[in-house]
Formats: sequence, structure tokens, C-alpha cells
Amino acid sequence: MNLQPLYDVKERLEYAAIAGVSLLGEDFRLQRAVEGLKPLAAASPVFAKIDAGLTKLLAAPPEQRPGLLLDVLALVDAVAYTQAKTEVEGELEPLPTGGGRYYPISYGQIQPLLTALTTTGGGRMETIKSAWENHPEFFEDYRVLPAVVAGLGDSYGEIAELNAKLLQRLGPSVVPTLKKGFDPAGKKEMARRVEVVAVIEGENAAPWLREVLPQAKKDVRAAVITALGGDSGNAGLLLDLAKAERGKNREAALAGLALQDGEAVRDFWEAELEKNGDSIRFLGDSRTDWASDLVARRLWDRMEEILARKESLSNPAVIELRQWFSATLGKSSPSMLDFWRWTDARLADIDHLRGEKEQRIGFGTELTALLLESLCLAGPGPLCALCLELWEKHRNQTRYLSHAVVAALMTRSAAEVYDTFSPYVLTIKPLLGGEQKKAFHNAVLKGLGRLTRDETTGVYRVDGTWPAAQPLDGRWVKRLTHAVWKTTGQRTSTGYGGNIEEYDKILMCLLDPSDEENRRLVVAHLREQVAAGCCMYNYCRDIFRLGGDPVGVLGPAMQKHSNTIYLSHVLDLLAQAQERLPPAQVVQMAKELFVVKAYQPGNQGLVRKAYPHIIAALEAGKAVPSFETVRNMG
Repeated sequence: MNLQPLYDVKERLEYAAIAGVSLLGEDFRLQRAVEGLKPLAAASPVFAKIDAGLTKLLAAPPEQRPGLLLDVLALVDAVAYTQAKTEVEGELEPLPTGGGRYYPISYGQIQPLLTALTTTGGGRMETIKSAWENHPEFFEDYRVLPAVVAGLGDSYGEIAELNAKLLQRLGPSVVPTLKKGFDPAGKKEMARRVEVVAVIEGENAAPWLREVLPQAKKDVRAAVITALGGDSGNAGLLLDLAKAERGKNREAALAGLALQDGEAVRDFWEAELEKNGDSIRFLGDSRTDWASDLVARRLWDRMEEILARKESLSNPAVIELRQWFSATLGKSSPSMLDFWRWTDARLADIDHLRGEKEQRIGFGTELTALLLESLCLAGPGPLCALCLELWEKHRNQTRYLSHAVVAALMTRSAAEVYDTFSPYVLTIKPLLGGEQKKAFHNAVLKGLGRLTRDETTGVYRVDGTWPAAQPLDGRWVKRLTHAVWKTTGQRTSTGYGGNIEEYDKILMCLLDPSDEENRRLVVAHLREQVAAGCCMYNYCRDIFRLGGDPVGVLGPAMQKHSNTIYLSHVLDLLAQAQERLPPAQVVQMAKELFVVKAYQPGNQGLVRKAYPHIIAALEAGKAVPSFETVRNMG
């Protein structure tokens, strides 16, 4: 059945609704459409009803036409809607492999994401992140995945990098899309494709990387060469590339060779560093024994030579030495251990090295800090024994005390760690030598500060990586809450313009919340910090996490620091309290906080008006009103 006359009638009626019914009698196109509908009217009752309505409309006096027009147009729209269909000629075929999956998702649902991926302008980053958090399946949809891949070339670099990370999380299913249409001579977008494929496939990407290497240009070539370094079977190829390539491509080959092993690789690096000491920066991530021995031996020779000359160092020489120092990180071969022992023996001379204009460089302090970082990177092993050895040799100094604490945490029992190092954390103020004893206190805290408790698993880890030999002895928390000095001299900047003591941050990281006595002690300590006006909002959040409340100390503290109190911050704090505390405690807390004088002058009038409404809402068990709602109350 040819429905074109129906659509012609629909079009002319819509025109009449816009142009006005007074022109109906002169609309010859409508007359022609009505005539064309006659065959349909003879074949179907519903079309006959439309035809009758049109006849009545055209014969009606002007004052009746608006109502009749709307009636017949509504009927025509309804019939046209029921006749609609979608059709494409040809056989049905499955979606191409790797081009994304079919999900029963309407276009309206994915349209904001597609717009963010394919356009420019602000706000796109948040749209993409929100879509990933709430609907990660959208990114595998056959309409979205190609846009994510194309987005690797987004003009806004942060979005391009975000797309790369999301593709890596999607995993192997996206690899065919990344390889489809790949241009080895392309720009940054293609280089990012290489990086994503290399992360997803690992060593399995090697055949494809070797295939595209001959045609690869510029950024893409550098990315391919870098990716080849992830496969231990590519050492020979990388050696050839290091000889043939120049600029960034050669640097990529060096970065890959730093991850390889074998006699030929070692010999290459021996020769390379002989000609170009600056290349040492590529060996920073290598953990092979040959790299460790090579760095130790050459750095040792350089330092001996520098100390023997007793001359000031130029700025370029200082920069290069620091690159060599960084290359020691995480390395623990016997030669490296001997280098650290030699460094310890010559530390006084190293500390006296001077730069241009006789400026003090501070290499001794730098090397000591690097040893601690190296220990945390290497984990349980030879560096632990070395750090404990150096500490035993200098127990009257603080230089290696932090190192010893970290090493003991990874290798000794919890009780032994506590018994050995807790005496440095004094709980009674000393009569003599306070500054020196405080330095020992801070060194122990610096070591303990490398330890954190995983809230999910309960496992204590050094730098979030290496598990402690045993869970932390609970006596530490009790001792720290009773310590004479509750500071390390360091503060961490937080939101709302406050600074939280590094000491308290360490305390929270060490606490096992399942220990009720220690939890109570920490809450009491945090309440003291709130009472002192120290970063009240952040300390209150920690109190909530531990099941406590700041009632009795927060209100008076706010009174003392009214210039820093904003109603929006207080409402946010109450909302967080509502998530953790019983309703009665939240109401009590709110009554204490809404003292008009405790707010900035610009907020006081609003607080006075809104206060009764907020308290009433809380007493009724309702959620804490938003600042926007409260502002409207005023």
C-alpha cells in the first residue's frame, strides 16, 4: 500500500496549523493531497474516517475550522505513527569483529558521551569520567568504541590520555579496533594506539610491533621501539636500533635496552656509558645485577676522582652526578652494597663538596635520602641487612635510624620492632638533651610513616607495596598518643585551607580500627587537635570514621576561629556526620555548631534565620539540607 498521500495530507495540515486556517480554501496542494487519499479511503475504514474529517474541515465555516483541524491532524499523526518502520535492503550480517559490541542502549543514553568524545569545548572530561563510573559498558558499544579510539588524537591532551587509560582497562576486546586503520606514519594518535596495544598484550604484541616497525615514522616509531623493550626476546633488535637510530628513536631504544639482560646488553652499556655518561638516566628502572654493578662501579670511580681533586663542581657536573645517584634506586647487588658502605665511610668528605661560587651542594644528605628510597623500592632483601648494619654502626646518630625502622618492619617480628625502636618515642619530657632526643623521635616517625594499613585487607605495607613481616604491634599507637612530641615538623595541606600534622596522618595510617582501646585513644587525641583549632573539618572527618564525635570541643573551637568558619563547610560536615553517627548525636552536634558568633559576619544573618529549620529537619530524621536550600530559606 502506497502511503505517500497520507504523508502529503499530514504535511499540508501541519502547514495550515502554522499559516492559519483562513488560507485552507486557497491551499491547492491540500486539495490535491485530499484527492490522492480517496483510493486509500475506499480501501480502509481508518482512511475513510480521515477522508470524512478532511471533507468536514474544508466545508466548515471559518470559526469551526481550528478545532476540526486539530482533530483531523491528531488522527493523521496517530495513523502515520502506526505505519512507521525501519528497513534496510540486503542480508543481515554480524557486526565486524573488534568493532565493539551491541548493547540494547538507546542513542539518547549515549549521546552525551559521544558528544564529549567527538567535539571540543569545556566540560567533556567530567562527562567521560562520569559515564565510565556509571556505565562502563557504554565504552564497548559499537557506536562508542570507535569514537574512543579516535579520541586518542583529541586536541585536548588530557582527554586523549584519559581515552588511552580507559582502553587499557577495557582489555583485549579493543585491540582489533586499535589495529584497524592503523597508520605507521601517523601522528600522536597512532603512537598512543601503539602504547595501548603494548600495555594490553605485553610480550604478545611483539610480532605486530615488528611488522609495523619498518614503516613507522616519528612519534609512532619511537612508541614502537619503546614497546619492543617490554619483550625479552627483542634484545638483538634493540641493539641494532641503538646503533642505527638517532634522537628520540635512539632514546627509545636505550630505554628498551635498559630492561633487557644478557652479556651483549651489558657490553653495550659498558661502551655507551664510557662515551656518554648522560645515558645513565635510562638505567634507573633496571634491576638486573649487571646494571647494579655497572652503576656502583662507575659512580664509585667518579666520586673517588671528585674527592681526590678537591675542586668545586660545575653546575653541569652536579646535574650529571645527580643522574648517577638516581640510577642507584632499587639496586642491591654486592657491588652496590659495597658502594653504600664506601659512601658511609666518606660521608664527611662528600658533605664538604662545593658547587660553583663555593655553594654547599648537600650530596651527603641527598645520598642518605636516596638510600631510604632505594630500600623502599627494593623491598625485603640485601638492602634491609645493609641499612640495619649501618644503623648499628652509628646508633648515636639519626642518619640511618629511619632506614633501620623500615628495614626492621619488612624483616623482623612486630614485637622486636617495637622493643627496639619505641624507646626513641618518649612519653615523659626529658630534663636534658631535648632537641637531640626530638630528632631521634622524628627519625623513627619518618620510618613509621612509610607504613600504611590497607583498609580493605588489613595488611600493613611499606610504601603500599611490600608487606610488613608481621602486622604492626598495637603498642605503637598507644605510645604515639602519649608521646611528648606529637609532631614531625611537617604538615600536609588539605581542603578548606587547613594543614594537618604529618604526625596525625601517620597515626591514622598505623591504626587498626578493630582495636577498640587504640581507637578510643586516637579519637581522644583527634578531639584535642579539634579543640586546639587545628584543621577542624579534616580532623572531624577522621573522628567520624572511627565512630566518635566532636561534640563539646568543636563548638568552642569554632568560636575562637570564627573568621574561618563558613556555613557551607559546616553543612557538609553535618552531612558526613549523618552518614556515621546516630541521629541524636547529629542533632546535638548541630545545636552546638549553630552559634551565630561562630560564623563569618556575612553568614551570621543567614545562620540566624535558617538555624531553626535545620534543627527541625534533623530532629525529624531528614537529610541535612544543602547550602543552596538553606540560602533560599534566608
